[in-house]
Amino acid sequence: MPESYDVVVIGAGPAGYVAAIRAAQLGQKTAIVDKQWLGGVCLNVGCIPSKSLLKNAEVAHTLRERGKEFGFSFENLKLDYSVALKRSRQVSDRLTKGVGFLMRKNNITVHMGTARLTAKDSLAVVDKDGKVTELKAGNIILATGASAIVPAAWKMDGQKVLTYLEAILQEKLPKSVVIIGAGAIGMEFATVWNSYGVEVTVVEMLPHILPLEDEEAASEVAKAFTKRGVKILAGHKVG
Repeated sequence: MPESYDVVVIGAGPAGYVAAIRAAQLGQKTAIVDKQWLGGVCLNVGCIPSKSLLKNAEVAHTLRERGKEFGFSFENLKLDYSVALKRSRQVSDRLTKGVGFLMRKNNITVHMGTARLTAKDSLAVVDKDGKVTELKAGNIILATGASAIVPAAWKMDGQKVLTYLEAILQEKLPKSVVIIGAGAIGMEFATVWNSYGVEVTVVEMLPHILPLEDEEAASEVAKAFTKRGVKILAGHKVG
């Protein structure tokens, strides 16, 4: 027999888990489904760990480039990026566990697996072991988020050619890197890597970096990155 709920949310990222909590607070019997993480990309491999790495990058940049200004001097400054990564994972894990606590607190049933709609009020959830759980719901909320689009001709090996997912989890820094896309994610990686001394080139198809932001503001940000040694190729395409 299928498990019955008033509301089933597909996707446990910031949109999904907040929707599930609100539904439960309004007295709805609620379940949430995610194929990989509570907290979604944001808490696990996106916004939260990237901000942790940016804090480390700020400190690294200050020590490398502005030490005299702040009264620091070093003979052999050593920056261990693996420690920065470890700290980012600890921050992420702590917040992810917090989402799990909120699910329990609000009596929300969690199903980890891939969801597939089978009817307007039904879905099947397949877990990592292949077990199928049938769910029925009066209301189904789709909060599935987004994923990176990879051109079919590109060979993604997770080492030389990689997406944000591999990039945010790697312990070793590249000597040089080309970042395709100068949106928020691309420029965050540019900041982190450049702060640790990596040679960074950013390629953006649209006329300026941060294309969703104000052009004048983006221009000032581009000047700051150029001053730091980041090469920016705006208005360029990658073949």
